[in-house]
Amino acid sequence: MNINTRIIYHGQSDAVKNAIEILRRDMKTVFNASDKDSGELLLVEKDMPEERFEIKDGSIYAGDELGFVYGLLHISEVSLGIPPFWFWYDYEPKHMSETEIVDYVSIPAKIRFRGWFLNDEILLTHWAPNGDALLPWKMAFEAILRCGGNMVIPDTQVMPEHSELAASYGLWLTHHHAEPLGADMFVKAYPDLAPSYQKYSEKFKKLWADGIERQKSYKVVWDLGFRGQGDTPFWDSDKDSEYDTDEKRGKLISDIIRLQYDMIHEKVKEPVCCTYLYGEMMELYRKGCLSLPEDIIKIFADNGYGKMVSRRIGMDNPRTVALPEKNDGMYGIYYHVSYCDLQSCSHITQTGVSLDFITNELENAFEKGADDYLIVNCSNIRPHVFMLAAISCIWKGEKFDAAEFAKTYFGDEKAAAAYLDYAGEAVSFGEHEDEKAGDHFYNFSVRAFASDIMKGRDHSIHMKWVTGNIPIEEQLKWFKEKCDEGEANYDGFLKSHDLTLGNLYDSTIMLQGRLHYHGYKGGALFARACMELLDKDYVKAFYLTGLAAEEFEAANRLLRASEYGVWNGFYSNDCFADFKFTAYMLRRLMFYIRNFGEGPGFWTWPRELFYDEQDKGVRLQMNIDNRDTDEALFEKLKQLKK
Repeated sequence: MNINTRIIYHGQSDAVKNAIEILRRDMKTVFNASDKDSGELLLVEKDMPEERFEIKDGSIYAGDELGFVYGLLHISEVSLGIPPFWFWYDYEPKHMSETEIVDYVSIPAKIRFRGWFLNDEILLTHWAPNGDALLPWKMAFEAILRCGGNMVIPDTQVMPEHSELAASYGLWLTHHHAEPLGADMFVKAYPDLAPSYQKYSEKFKKLWADGIERQKSYKVVWDLGFRGQGDTPFWDSDKDSEYDTDEKRGKLISDIIRLQYDMIHEKVKEPVCCTYLYGEMMELYRKGCLSLPEDIIKIFADNGYGKMVSRRIGMDNPRTVALPEKNDGMYGIYYHVSYCDLQSCSHITQTGVSLDFITNELENAFEKGADDYLIVNCSNIRPHVFMLAAISCIWKGEKFDAAEFAKTYFGDEKAAAAYLDYAGEAVSFGEHEDEKAGDHFYNFSVRAFASDIMKGRDHSIHMKWVTGNIPIEEQLKWFKEKCDEGEANYDGFLKSHDLTLGNLYDSTIMLQGRLHYHGYKGGALFARACMELLDKDYVKAFYLTGLAAEEFEAANRLLRASEYGVWNGFYSNDCFADFKFTAYMLRRLMFYIRNFGEGPGFWTWPRELFYDEQDKGVRLQMNIDNRDTDEALFEKLKQLKK
């Protein structure tokens, strides 16, 4: 095989044609120019199980489009040396004049339906590498296929162009658990109406019918269900409904699922259907309040932190086991390597639970019978490549080799140690092994404390979920101890794994360690500032708040400094963890503190701190210079401290 090898395909599949173009692109990238004829790569139809392929004597044999797609991508990886995450991890292949196409017979994947959910994709939506807003999705869909996946939820809200693109890659589509049938949400279609099924059942049915019509020509795992207008129960959106008991609620959801099931069967031959036992659905299912068709895939979900138990909602954390009780049907898993709970999760940083923990949770779920479906919440992909690579091996039934991963992408096995050690530094916010704090923890907590303090509350209502209803002084003490621990942990992590391995290493796992270091250091300084504020030492509180703001500003600069080449602008819409806004809020808090300390005149601190001793007591004039801005006053305090 060389640059001149011709790829011959007589079929009509857009997915196969797209995979051929990917292989041709890779050939142009890898091969040197040559005058040598290198024959043909033939794609030959053969009676084979779905998604399987065989490579023999320079031909690919398969019985369906994904079989051919996987065969073409196998040649790209094995013969041309293009690994699954080549785009997301800056892989530069070696150039060559020619290579061999090695005979190979594929083996079936361990999980029937397997893929990613591009959820909370706030970075991807504002990033258009090379001016192409669709390129992130093209690269995501290609990576799923290279990882042996066959399914995707393309985005958080229904975007028909993303669904159409995913289908053109040969992927099965499925849906967000809050958007059954991939239909538009009621409040999006009818913004002036209350989202009440009791009042507007025909409008709901019309939305579902439209969703079916739009996607019926695609391969779809149809999600059935009925939730509120967001990641909430329907009764939160329809507060006037008569459905005020578990039994009534369960019956309505069951009736709607049966209705949706019948609607699909009228339009689609032998459809594949599923439903998510997530949040309130899990509770209703366990209580026996749901009646579901026997041939749909029932999907259990982890709690956002990798443990197969029900998720925490506010103060309620029952941790109900989220696994089949008996293997009597089709079951699957919705699993998070990225999560956004506006409290303590990991979104732009790798999850704080270990690879061994995730492997054990998934393998245990498979043993319990939840092996028909696996959708992995991957959000913006790049921060989570290591875990996505590992899970792709798991769903294929292969063993993941961290050292080989490091050698492939960093050229050095030593990089694996940072990825494997990373989880050991995570701060525990609870008593359970999965309750590991991520980038939301210090950002959200600082903003929550600051907001509640400026509102004059004697405890932070937004921190009760983790501290309980205790005085704010005790809440701050708890938070400071966690931040001190995190600062020390990640300082040690950075020192232990300080390797010269280039931009990729510095902009992935080491970036994440540095974000945590600055976030926890900033959180500890902020907690100290609040304690001084409560003790009415306003100068110290002002100064420490400024130092805390600098730490979050430093973290934001690190994000932006990691945006080299194609990654320019990647972190511009970090609006969840939002280090930049945490810093902004702290800068505003500085004036709040200063007002207590020297308002309304705003002249006493400069006199006390910066005037010569012989001038401090002279008050013929209250101030003799323009008042400083908060920033200027803080800089003077920094110089004074030196």
